[in-house]
Amino acid sequence: MASIGRFALAAASATQETTLALASLKFNFSLVKIEPPVAYSRFGSALSTKRKREAENGSTHVTARKLGALFADDVPQIPNLSHAYGLRVSEIAENPKFNPRGSVSNGPLADHIGADGTSIWAAATSGRGAMAVHLLACLLARVWTAAEAISIWSEVVAARKAVLQSRLQEDNFHIGLVTASQIEVNRDQLLEWDASARAWLRTADSAMRT
Repeated sequence: MASIGRFALAAASATQETTLALASLKFNFSLVKIEPPVAYSRFGSALSTKRKREAENGSTHVTARKLGALFADDVPQIPNLSHAYGLRVSEIAENPKFNPRGSVSNGPLADHIGADGTSIWAAATSGRGAMAVHLLACLLARVWTAAEAISIWSEVVAARKAVLQSRLQEDNFHIGLVTASQIEVNRDQLLEWDASARAWLRTADSAMRT
């Protein structure tokens, strides 16, 4: 019986090590681009080349993927809201009054002209949970200052990781839970995430006033 017990413990340990190893491998795919919902396709076409590249391959995309993975298991499903939001942001982004295009005459600043929808496109191309956390960023940016919002984000991320890590103590959990529980989101990433949401809110507010 003792040998069976030792075998069971060894098997459990090996399974846990394998699970953690697989989780580490999964992190290498943090830049995988997900096909965006149809409602956002026009929005992506309206972004400047620089912002679209950052949203798909840069640090903002990594942050969107990380935050989406952190909250994906419990974030509410919002298909109707997400669809309506995609149509509305696309409508705004296609309007040159709110999203002017840079030209050769603008020189090196050409790609910096126009609406900053980086976090929207990053969320749209990051899969489950990402758009919900973008909308959360907009809510926090609307109510609190940047410094306050980033502090709130830091606390929310830490609390969420604690919840996920507690679930790892249960008998059954999926590989995504292990991966999500190890995610690190630093203040610089949260600052960038918050700044992009604030920039878009300024554009959206301008559209609302017309």
